[in-house]
Amino acid sequence: MEVKDLKWVYDTVLSGPGMDETVKLSFGASRKLILLLAEVIQLGSSAKGNGLLESIDKELIKELMLLRDDFLEKAKLSKLNNQLKALG
Repeated sequence: MEVKDLKWVYDTVLSGPGMDETVKLSFGASRKLILLLAEVIQLGSSAKGNGLLESIDKELIKELMLLRDDFLEKAKLSKLNNQLKALG
């Protein structure tokens, strides 16, 4: 599928009924998983060329990054994550 087609698909799915509704989640995860998830979110928020990021409102990306930061803070991994970033 071409990027323009994927962009259309993502745009259609993300604008569907109920997609703006807030969902309350309650789950547990290991610190290892939280650290990995934070890195995947970070890398994914800067990936280009697949049509997804082009379809997402910039505010939604900011909200995703805030969620990432919240995960790190709740897992008490913010400092470690910043130190790991400094290494790379």
